[in-house]
Amino acid sequence: MEIEKMALDIAEVNALVGKESALRAARHAANIPDIRHWCEVIQQDNRSYKEFEKNTVHAPAALLMVWTMPPLWSPESAAATEPHERAIKLLEDAGYGTGLAVALEQKFLRPLKVGERLSYRVKLSGVSSGEVETGIGRGYQLDLLYTFQNQDGDVVSEQLCRRAQVARITVPAKH
Repeated sequence: MEIEKMALDIAEVNALVGKESALRAARHAANIPDIRHWCEVIQQDNRSYKEFEKNTVHAPAALLMVWTMPPLWSPESAAATEPHERAIKLLEDAGYGTGLAVALEQKFLRPLKVGERLSYRVKLSGVSSGEVETGIGRGYQLDLLYTFQNQDGDVVSEQLCRRAQVARITVPAKH
């Protein structure tokens, strides 16, 4: 079955490159219960996380997105108002309906402290010049730069997420 594609004006997508979203605040501060749950799940035996209430002052870097992630079960779908959301919507409307993160480069500038409340911005930092062939199908590549800061505006991390937006997932036939 072939997926029907609509015309894509890539210039419209490219016009969004370099534009940044509004600041989005985390729903919760970095906190001991989330850190403890995470350590239990990955079975981390790090003594600095064992006696949580007494000794833990820094949150593991891997949990950075935990506090900034939007709810998984949002009561209503939000309109695509931010530049990166609009770029994705333009590609979806043109038939590139499947989006997958294919690479993530993370730079942690300093440890996150328990009690800090994060916020972040997303900048559409790049778009492939044309369709690219991926292991899951043909589509476009978007580079999304996330900048995380604490409540005082101190940047704690920058993360570049490369996203493939493809027309359909191609599954090789088994022989």
